[in-house]
Amino acid sequence: MDTPPTALAALPPQSTVPSEASSMQSRLDALLSLQSIARELTAELDLDRLLHKILRAAVTVMSCNAGSLLLFDAASSELVFEVVEGGGGENLEKTRINSVQGIAGAAFTQRQPIIVEDPSRDDRYFGAVADNFGLRIKNLMAVPLIAKGEAIGVLEVMNKASSESFNHGDQDLLLAFASQSAIAIENARLYRDLVDERDRILAVEAGVRHELARDLHDGPAQMISAIIMSTRFLRELAERAPERTEDELLRLEALAQKALYQVRNLLFDLRPVVLETQGLKPALEAYVERLRMVEPFSLELDAGSVNTRFSANVESAIFSIVQEAVNNAKRHAAPHRVWIHAKQRDGVLTISVRDDGRGFNVLHAQASSTERNSLGLLNMRERAEIARGRLEIDSHPGRGTTVTLTVPL
Repeated sequence: MDTPPTALAALPPQSTVPSEASSMQSRLDALLSLQSIARELTAELDLDRLLHKILRAAVTVMSCNAGSLLLFDAASSELVFEVVEGGGGENLEKTRINSVQGIAGAAFTQRQPIIVEDPSRDDRYFGAVADNFGLRIKNLMAVPLIAKGEAIGVLEVMNKASSESFNHGDQDLLLAFASQSAIAIENARLYRDLVDERDRILAVEAGVRHELARDLHDGPAQMISAIIMSTRFLRELAERAPERTEDELLRLEALAQKALYQVRNLLFDLRPVVLETQGLKPALEAYVERLRMVEPFSLELDAGSVNTRFSANVESAIFSIVQEAVNNAKRHAAPHRVWIHAKQRDGVLTISVRDDGRGFNVLHAQASSTERNSLGLLNMRERAEIARGRLEIDSHPGRGTTVTLTVPL
């Protein structure tokens, strides 16, 4: 029986049925593969390993022989080639390009995927850059990496292994994978920041313990050793020259009082109870009074206009900044005079610590603080953020230093 003409017209051509089925099966296999890889990526928290896994998976699943993954550096507004695989362009890693230039820059700024069949004919293509690093590109596809609504980089695959061109199906697959990859990258970055913060806190704690141990050794420990030696001498003196014991007892008492004073100073520095019970102004007054008894430099305080109680965290942060500024002057500047001014006016609290010591190059000190493992400037800035304030440091060699903190009330 003959098939009606209308039925023949409704059937697809015989030659296209296997092709379409094969194409659908290939896309399904690729999608399942990417889904499996995406689950694996979420468990990877090492950022460098994660980036390599992302690019290797994209190149493999998209049947390409080269690719690159670029991340955005907000500080310089540049895209950085973090990982490059295949095509002979591995030396391109860590190269930077302007985030608005090139095909990658277009995908990044427009937040849209881009397919380019012949890059040499595309005005956006940085052929010179690729050629300089030995990267040979026949065709490419670039998709943005977007996390929480923000573009964080670009994922590129190049040189499709088959003779076929990149199509919209490839584009959709790579976009879906890039979306999962961007989330994994942000998670790895958060984990890295958490580890860095933990290490920084441990370094600060170690520095505090080291400083406390040094202060205990140089202060109360020395005093106690002197008291023990004086006690032994007093015992012998009581037997051989009892008439001299009164003077020795007075000297022994003075040593004990000095040791007690040093211990109380250490306790005050660790936890100024007056700050918790009475507030910032009384704490500054008590702090200055204690320093005047032991420091060789003159210390002046003007805090007459301060009459506001802040939250405990803010008061602690402000007081710590004053302590850090004075300690820095004492250790490094050899000042003759130090002035602490605290002024409350028009809804703003301004506190400055000024000295007439040696001074220093602020930019150089900030740049080298990490290398020298010096956290003083960093700690002051972080405490200023806790107080929701702004910290400024003005210093020049031979002209002293002024540390100014401005806090909105």
